[in-house]
Amino acid sequence: MLIVITLVGVIYSMYQPKPIDWSEGYSNSEKKPFGAYILFDLLDDAFPESEIAVTNESIFEGIPEYDIQNSIFISPSFSIDDFETDILIDYLSYGDVLFIASREISGPLADTLGIRMMPSAPQINTTANSLDSLISSGVNFTNAHIRKEDDWLFPSTLTGAYFLEFDTTRTEILGYSDTEKKEVNFIRIKTDSSYVYLHSNPMLFGNYYLRDPDYYQYAFSALSYLPDYPVVWDEYYKPGRISISSPMQYVVSKPNLKYAWILTLCGIILYLVINSKRVQKVIPEIKPIRNTSIKFTETIANMYLNNGTHKDILEKKVTFLFDYIRTNLHIQIADADNADHETIAARSGIPESEIQNLFTAIRTMLAKTEISNSELVQINQKIDNFYKQSQR
Repeated sequence: MLIVITLVGVIYSMYQPKPIDWSEGYSNSEKKPFGAYILFDLLDDAFPESEIAVTNESIFEGIPEYDIQNSIFISPSFSIDDFETDILIDYLSYGDVLFIASREISGPLADTLGIRMMPSAPQINTTANSLDSLISSGVNFTNAHIRKEDDWLFPSTLTGAYFLEFDTTRTEILGYSDTEKKEVNFIRIKTDSSYVYLHSNPMLFGNYYLRDPDYYQYAFSALSYLPDYPVVWDEYYKPGRISISSPMQYVVSKPNLKYAWILTLCGIILYLVINSKRVQKVIPEIKPIRNTSIKFTETIANMYLNNGTHKDILEKKVTFLFDYIRTNLHIQIADADNADHETIAARSGIPESEIQNLFTAIRTMLAKTEISNSELVQINQKIDNFYKQSQR
């Protein structure tokens, strides 16, 4: 009877609606609100000409090495030892670019960079279904070309961390987590041969906000400061990273495997109980009850990424195009109407007539209320041709 109750309890708990997991992970495979599935999946759009690599090893164990690269670390806290700090600084001396989003950067690296932070501990109701009821504060950039006129409004409990101290002789302020209080959340530190970008609000790079067209622009505007180098995405310095030392530890770390293991044990115990009763009592031989296997179907819902119209997709592509021109051709573009066709043609190596045709098409499409699928395909081909022909 006890075994039956246990089986019923396990099966019941498996099919109960699960509460939203508000914990931070920032792994490229996590689809919970503060995983980084969307951010990682869209890196190809942010860095169209670059290879994207993932490392699951620590800095001293070795990360993928290119001639020059962007290294991206996103985690609630980031503290490495002296040896790892020396390795990162050595990478910077070769021209690598470092991007860290964390609300608590401490240890030797913080000392080397000359920074001190005001950390925070975000408070989120674990039973909440959304964050809309939280009090918001304005977050924005200092660069006029990417800042939002009315600020991005994020919950102040998620943006409480900011930089208290930094070396003003080599540090540039790129953004604020509270535009009224001027609390600095995004800085760029100049090293001898490269730059270090530090952001104090990692939650703004999670799935919860990147699924919203009104908010994903903030994260990718921050990343637009990085050059179009190969990207190395860190999966080692994440919260809750489990060190697997045995097959059983791996099994219990996965909910579905754990449930299957419990059911298997219960089945074995049930079999032993029934079998022992048959042996103890002199009864006619009967065929053992044929064990019926229980198949579990795991349904993994793909995150709804493209929840906008064709025009939303076009606006996103145009934003990335302008970021590419600003970063690689060093030409600032406020909108498609004020683009300097002659300078873009000279620096990209593309005939000016093609540049004019591209921006004329963009202006025409953006002026429409709706865009058909065929029109989106045509303008997307023109943008892709621009990337392919650009000499930069």
